[in-house]
Amino acid sequence: MSSPAPFDVSAYVRQPFGPMRETLTGLGAALPADLAETLRYLQRRAQGTGSWLSHVLVTATHKDARITAFLSTWAYELHWFGDALTAIAGAGPMPAIRRGIAVKIRDRFGPLREAIVANLYGRALTGVQMTERLVDGWIVDAMLERAQHLAPAAVAADLDRIREGIARQGRFFAESATEALSHSRAARVLARRRLAMRTWPIGADHEPAVATARALHTLFGPDRTWAAAVDSKVDLLPGLAGLQLVRRAVRTPGRRPLRLPLRGALTRRAAASPDRKDAAR
Repeated sequence: MSSPAPFDVSAYVRQPFGPMRETLTGLGAALPADLAETLRYLQRRAQGTGSWLSHVLVTATHKDARITAFLSTWAYELHWFGDALTAIAGAGPMPAIRRGIAVKIRDRFGPLREAIVANLYGRALTGVQMTERLVDGWIVDAMLERAQHLAPAAVAADLDRIREGIARQGRFFAESATEALSHSRAARVLARRRLAMRTWPIGADHEPAVATARALHTLFGPDRTWAAAVDSKVDLLPGLAGLQLVRRAVRTPGRRPLRLPLRGALTRRAAASPDRKDAAR
């Protein structure tokens, strides 16, 4: 069986998803207040890529022309996905958040910290960055899929177009993450550590925790099968089985994990064991 063709970044850059307002079918549709609020939450996640990119572009990732070209178009697309969600949901109040001194220091010195980590891990960090965006895309897609079921048909059709764009982006992240994790022991070890300490979805730590909790409750209520489904996808990535990232995140939504999970010790040991490809580097 032949392997699938590599993601065509040139074609992606030439034909991105752009402004969508003129073609939206759900404009003006009446939405429940809690669903509209949740769509605005997803809009902030889509358009809040600047902080993440500021961390990425001080690492070796910015030297990879293919990834940089992809990320430029990816950020452009997310801006317009967010714009479409704003048009559908309507404007609403921005949630107020009190940012403590520790958070302010972390945000201000985050790029410097990433530059230091990049000097220690090199290209392995690029693999981790692709992996965290892959996982985040799965989470956001699960949220949009559930929103489709709760929304009027016209709005559901618009959300389906956004999901189509996220799925296309996910193919690049999946390809890049799988290759990096398969070939690098350092990437597997670092990915386990960093993904387990992230707040999900990415950017939720820039919101009041209650905003993330409300969004998840509106979409899923007490149901956590969706979280298990995303975690099962993470389990299939090289060296990342047993993390239970999303199930842990929904237990304390919007809050940064305090420590690494104790589960999956055997998997971590396997991920840390050297392989021939790493030894050859």
